Amino acid sequence: MTDQLTTITIHGKRCHVYQQEHHPNGAKTAGCMPVFYWGVNRDSKDNIMTVVSYLKEHMPSARFLFTAYETENWNDDFSLWKAEAVFGKDAFGGKAVDTLRWLTEYCMPSVEREMSEIARFPVGYSLAGLFSLWVYCKCDLFAGAVSCSGSLWYEGWLDFMQEWAATVSKRQKNWNSCNQEMEYLYLSLGDKEEKTRQKRLSTVKDCTTKTYALLCGEQAYRKGILEWNRGGHFTNPDLRIAKGIHWILKQFDV
Repeated sequence: MTDQLTTITIHGKRCHVYQQEHHPNGAKTAGCMPVFYWGVNRDSKDNIMTVVSYLKEHMPSARFLFTAYETENWNDDFSLWKAEAVFGKDAFGGKAVDTLRWLTEYCMPSVEREMSEIARFPVGYSLAGLFSLWVYCKCDLFAGAVSCSGSLWYEGWLDFMQEWAATVSKRQKNWNSCNQEMEYLYLSLGDKEEKTRQKRLSTVKDCTTKTYALLCGEQAYRKGILEWNRGGHFTNPDLRIAKGIHWILKQFDV
């Protein structure tokens, strides 16, 4: 089993790569490999190691790989389109398209070199959690997504989701070579996150439940869960991410 965190730079972004693979009796394990792409802020190595420790403890025999990639400008890199500031003066630059292009053109080819039978999942917390769902919807390269305390209050998000849900059908699967029929979506939210005086942020519970219904309500080939955690937006974010990845791994029997 390889369990070291390796830090590399891929086309200008610092990335932390962790692979866990169980080799019974020294033989390579066959089967589908879940691969996670997790957007994080700068200097997040301690947070990443918290997630690694959780997964090693709860699924010591699991096979998976994740790449936690750092952003230099959180509000720009993970925002879907330009929007006015919600708190302070930090507006949203709407550069999610650039981040997705970096993922598909540079990060994924580098990380997945010589890999086969994989299923990809974007992962994120807060604004990056919004980005992870948008990435899943925008292209057919992903087998699902993990969105923890996602900023689903974002202006225009529900309009985007409703339009997407009305037009998407069972799409051509380009996300793996595992012959998996199901796609998996994990959403979570703190039970106190809606309790805020900020009007737009106070809609997060309603927006999250509506998003989950649009994604998983009547789709036989999508399996999802909306998990409610205790606390507000800043309560145990590392644990929430770890629980999301853990749930995905359990679906793959890895």
